[in-house]
Amino acid sequence: MPAPPDGRRIGAILVEMGVLRQGQLQAALAEQRRSGGRLGAILLDRGAITAEDLARALALQKGMDWVPAGELRADPEALALVDAATARAFGALPLGVSGGRLRLAIADPDTLPLLGDLEAITGCPVEPVLADPAALEKAVDVAYQAQAESRREAAAEAGEAAPIVRLLESILTRAVRDRAADVHFEPYQGEFRIRMRVDGVLYEIDPPPAHLAPALISRIKVLADLDISETRMPQDGRIEMVVDGAPIDLRVSTVPIQGGESVVLRILDRRALQLDLGRLGLSEEEQERILGFVQRPHGIVLVTGPTGSGKTTTLYSLLSRINEAERKILTVEDPVEYDLDGIVQVPVNDAIGVTYARVLRTMLRQDPDVILVGEIRDPETAQIAVEAALTGHLVLSTLHTNDAPSTITRMVDLGVEPFLLAATLEGIVAQRLVRCVCPACAAPVEPDPELCARAGIESGPQVRGKGCDDCHYTGYKGRTAIYEILPMDDAIREQFLRDPSTVALRRLARRRGLRSLRQRGLELVAAGRTTLEEVLRETLGEDE
Repeated sequence: MPAPPDGRRIGAILVEMGVLRQGQLQAALAEQRRSGGRLGAILLDRGAITAEDLARALALQKGMDWVPAGELRADPEALALVDAATARAFGALPLGVSGGRLRLAIADPDTLPLLGDLEAITGCPVEPVLADPAALEKAVDVAYQAQAESRREAAAEAGEAAPIVRLLESILTRAVRDRAADVHFEPYQGEFRIRMRVDGVLYEIDPPPAHLAPALISRIKVLADLDISETRMPQDGRIEMVVDGAPIDLRVSTVPIQGGESVVLRILDRRALQLDLGRLGLSEEEQERILGFVQRPHGIVLVTGPTGSGKTTTLYSLLSRINEAERKILTVEDPVEYDLDGIVQVPVNDAIGVTYARVLRTMLRQDPDVILVGEIRDPETAQIAVEAALTGHLVLSTLHTNDAPSTITRMVDLGVEPFLLAATLEGIVAQRLVRCVCPACAAPVEPDPELCARAGIESGPQVRGKGCDDCHYTGYKGRTAIYEILPMDDAIREQFLRDPSTVALRRLARRRGLRSLRQRGLELVAAGRTTLEEVLRETLGEDE
């Protein structure tokens, strides 16, 4: 604790220290009376004393110990109690811990009332000492820079250790072989969980010991060229690796959590990219209808569905069918997930102003025939897409809507005039992904009367997987898409010019033969491809 404060004024202390003459003090006091400024600042401005002289005098006045610049060295134990941002905010440097007390160098005695907050943060009583402000600021920079370098070196060494390298390689190899879309590394207090998303569902794998989590996550960050020492801010990166002789891209996302950092890897495997429309789940009739949309010289084609429903794969498949030498095809995506030969692909980067709308306007000056917009998410992008279609371009894009009819309403909500939409919209494709019954363990089952009633069907033959090694005992292996396809004919155009409400459009579309997502799913149930539970889950809330 500081000694009892010295009752003398700061000027008298400076004179007694021998660093200030009485005449200098009297002149400074006279200026203080005229200006109302602080005496110490006036003496510094006049060059009568140094900042160190003033700090030492303040230490004597406040009954505090003085620490010279050469002794401003932080002990690692004390440094671990106060992070760099807090130290700079308080203008303080933790010097050491003794007897459960934190010895803390400060530059300004006026911060003494705030040290109670620092005691609450560190859990230690604080013993303040005074130091020269400039020397203290330099010492803080040096101490925390050394700490960051030490952490980086330790993390890198741990991340480069051979067992950690092999462990990460084995996890990622397993994920790729199991067709996982994502791998989640989740450290908690005393626990480490690793999960993989296969066929849209997460399942947990046997995790390594919890103490290996920091080293494993550091190895991921090293490979993704991320800042290992930065654990308080989200980071994004990318890793390229080879698994089973094939190149694999990994998108890396880190987020700080209570137990450390949560890391998610998105696996982009070109081998898993299926660009054959027939193998996506489309029937011959459906393929013909969709291909009819994209073989037109201009207009808008929209693919809708929630995140992870396969919209990008459908669009890529359509582009691959029309990717010919005489067509210039441009895409703007967030991000570009797969490289497509012969197609110019541009990534969005909102952080630097490279938005969908901005890139789309630039694209129109690149003389394209076909433009793919990764997503229409705002009125400006919707308007530019319509303008592009009106000026002779074929525009393909996605929206997040529940079904095909509601897509029209959504475009109107985004500010597109109904008559412009009627003139440009050629077709809408809504889709979902449902898990397929595992062929290795598929077996007939008795239909569940309650589920059949919910689906509005009579009992009929159904198949379900019992669970086996091939499907990780889930009963499912692989996924297929179900589609709802709405061509824009004259009757539909007249309807939404009169009444663009979703209910009215859906009624008319179904009278004209639209097969809903649920109807298409029930056909797969009857064929033994999927289960009734899957179809009901993916078409929840659909009005039949």
